[in-house]
Amino acid sequence: MLKQRLLWGLVLTILILGGCGIKPKEPPEVFAKMVQTMSKLEKAEFSGEFKLVGKSTVPLLQGLQDLQITGTGRVNLADAKNMKYLLNLLISGMSSEGKTEIGTELRSFPDCNYFRITSITLPLGLPFSLAADNKWYQIKSSGQNKDWLGSTQPLENAQLQLIRSLIAQSQLFNVVQKFPDETVNGARVYHWQVDLSRDPLRQFLRDWVNITNLSDSTDIEHWETMLSGYTYEFWISKSDYRLMRASIKGWYDSQDHQRMDFTVKMTLNKLNTAVAIDQPTNVQEFNLRQLLGLPVANSAQ
Repeated sequence: MLKQRLLWGLVLTILILGGCGIKPKEPPEVFAKMVQTMSKLEKAEFSGEFKLVGKSTVPLLQGLQDLQITGTGRVNLADAKNMKYLLNLLISGMSSEGKTEIGTELRSFPDCNYFRITSITLPLGLPFSLAADNKWYQIKSSGQNKDWLGSTQPLENAQLQLIRSLIAQSQLFNVVQKFPDETVNGARVYHWQVDLSRDPLRQFLRDWVNITNLSDSTDIEHWETMLSGYTYEFWISKSDYRLMRASIKGWYDSQDHQRMDFTVKMTLNKLNTAVAIDQPTNVQEFNLRQLLGLPVANSAQ
């Protein structure tokens, strides 16, 4: 009996000292596995928030101060020619007239973007009206209003595969600070503050703009300076190395060359599981003046 107890005691001691045979992974190995895992991302659901210090320059939100956006979404990146996403957002900000709060749903497809207003609170005394009528409006990617919800040149599948390969081979991250392990969506995670290595970042940006044919319109030095100055926190799954959550504090230059500070926090879930993103029915063409309850110009004049 004593011999059996000593044997189990020895086994238990070995397991405790040896960490049950599993050694904690070093950050370079974790980052390498993370970028390989995330380079294969095709579908996901997410939730998050965005906070902006200063005045927004986004057309539909122009002039709002200290913009805050919270929401959820879905994205499908499986096919470059059929990329699509869905966003449910609550947008709030302050202006000289008072607080504005807008609930909206966006759905984006290669040929068309759709949106509807689901709730709204506006300051009194504005020279227009805006109703949460839940009507779907469409903005065609090639139409005159394409810039209202953003417009990008679609990628080819060959370009998408090159981008995935670029991400999988990247060596951008260094640990600045380690925090205690946490649990995110039921998964145990590493929680680290990280930064970006300047030389690998510069080469990554060069490769990115070459793949996407943006070399003529992208200031790589500016992007390198900007991105390397951000503060990043990652929550990385200890079991399968998925990026479960990310937090970014950074800045960008507005159209009038003002520095805009922002924070973004995003939590990912249901990675590479089926997500439904359907085109809405009963839609009407977007007309800003009509949406704001203003007189619509006679096109025949």
